[in-house]
Amino acid sequence: MFHRLTLGLLTATMLTSVGCGEQSSRKYEAMQNVNRSLVQQLSDAERGRAEIEQTLVRRNQELDQSRQEIDRLQGEYDDLNSRWDMLAERNDTLARHLTALEIGQLPEDMETALAAIASSNPDHISFDPDSGMLRFSSDLTFASGSDQLRPGSDAPLDAIAQIIASPTSVPLEVLVVGHTDDIPVTHSRQAHPTNLHLSVHRAIAVRNALVKSGVDATQVRVAGDGEFHPLVTNATGGTAENRRVEIYLVPATQTETVVEVDTAGSDAYDEPMK
Repeated sequence: MFHRLTLGLLTATMLTSVGCGEQSSRKYEAMQNVNRSLVQQLSDAERGRAEIEQTLVRRNQELDQSRQEIDRLQGEYDDLNSRWDMLAERNDTLARHLTALEIGQLPEDMETALAAIASSNPDHISFDPDSGMLRFSSDLTFASGSDQLRPGSDAPLDAIAQIIASPTSVPLEVLVVGHTDDIPVTHSRQAHPTNLHLSVHRAIAVRNALVKSGVDATQVRVAGDGEFHPLVTNATGGTAENRRVEIYLVPATQTETVVEVDTAGSDAYDEPMK
């Protein structure tokens, strides 16, 4: 009987051990399944994160492109605004110029600029706004008997040229007229046979200086009156007031035909007598 009991106990123990082994195996297999599921979920999460990162990169690139497009459009807008302001200013300037043309005068801003040039050179320049005329003293502009501009006289001429040639300036006709007193030409007679020649040659020198400083050559005409249109009565020994060069600035629609003196002809004028 003892042997039977012992055998039964051994059998029960073996059965219990077998049951525990099977239970452990099932738990291990279940844990493996959970682990595989977690690994798969982690892999899916990593893949999802990579896709999100790629989408984010793409969205950032699109955002950068949109910002660049906005910057470009803003630049175009600023440029159009600048052009609009420039055109508005130009239209305002033209409107003032047209108003001046209707009454046959120079625009007020141009008169102011020309008056400033004259006031800064009171010894040899005067300005008459009614006629649009600048008068240069020849004694301070040219040496005696010469048609070569003195050093320093080019500065005011350049300033006048800048006003005439300004893109916003009213279209002008420019007439340069030279004058002398009644003292005959002596030491420079070969170059200037008469006072008439000298006056024209001086007008040409002033004209050339204006053109060199930017005035359209087709705007400028020259003439010389010699001693025949004095400002005051000529005195013995010479009269400085009558030795001058005058620049007339006239709105283009107000100009009339002026006959130019031909200095290229072969016939010389007789010198005027006192």
